[in-house]
Amino acid sequence: MDSENKEKKPIWQYATLAALLIAIIAIILLIVNLSAKKSALKDLEAEKELQRIDFQTEVDSLMRVHNELKESYGELSLELAEKDSIIQAEADEIQKLLDSQWDYNRIKKKVNTLQAISQKYVRQMDSLYTVNRELVAENERIREEYQGEVRKNNNLTKQAEELTNKVNVAATMRIYNLSAQAVYFKGGTREAETNKANRAERIKIDFTLAQNDLVDAGTKVFYIRIADPTKAVICNQGDQYSFESNGETLQYTEKVRVTYDNKEANACAYYIKPSNIQLMAGYYFIDVYEQGGKLIGQTNLELR
Repeated sequence: MDSENKEKKPIWQYATLAALLIAIIAIILLIVNLSAKKSALKDLEAEKELQRIDFQTEVDSLMRVHNELKESYGELSLELAEKDSIIQAEADEIQKLLDSQWDYNRIKKKVNTLQAISQKYVRQMDSLYTVNRELVAENERIREEYQGEVRKNNNLTKQAEELTNKVNVAATMRIYNLSAQAVYFKGGTREAETNKANRAERIKIDFTLAQNDLVDAGTKVFYIRIADPTKAVICNQGDQYSFESNGETLQYTEKVRVTYDNKEANACAYYIKPSNIQLMAGYYFIDVYEQGGKLIGQTNLELR
């Protein structure tokens, strides 16, 4: 009996062992569960960090491209300043969420919005650039056409001026066969030429008017200036013995009127010296002006 009592253990001991075993198993299961949760948490944090890095990379890339685009287009980007401020505000808000909070869906939505706005900005900038380039090309074309028209008008003006000058030149009275002789009168009636200063009583000037259909027909006036060997013009004093030439008032020696009908016509004028004066020896210089004041002929005469 005693040996049987010794071999048998109390039931409470078995119960204690069982409870201890169950506790150990529970602890083991708790440790395993906590380890699994910790591992899962680490994986979640790692995934979150990767997502954050991806978002940060995407935002940095969008803003870098955006800033490069602004710099490339220069002043054109000022026309989209409001759109630019919206992009910058969205990027700043995303950056705050990445730095302080974590809401994947919210951040993802913000990044998608930023991408859409940035793409629209790019399209608008391209459109502005295209329009601006077309305007520049159009302005250049208009400028070239304008300069071409200016050159053409200048050429036409020059041609018109040249034509006007040619017409004016062509419409000017022309003379030829201009000559001057000193004369005296034999027996008081017959005219004779002389080259002696002491015998000369008059200086005779002859010339022929050329045919010219561009000149208005009618009475034409010609002014004759005779300068003596000292270059002094022989003339009477007074405004009635003057005419205008190139804005200058000139005195004339004699003037002659000729009726002109656009055909050749001969003209003759005389300078009659006063009876109490003798012509000096030397060269006399004769200029003929038409009534508009243009010099149309020159000759000279020598008296000995």
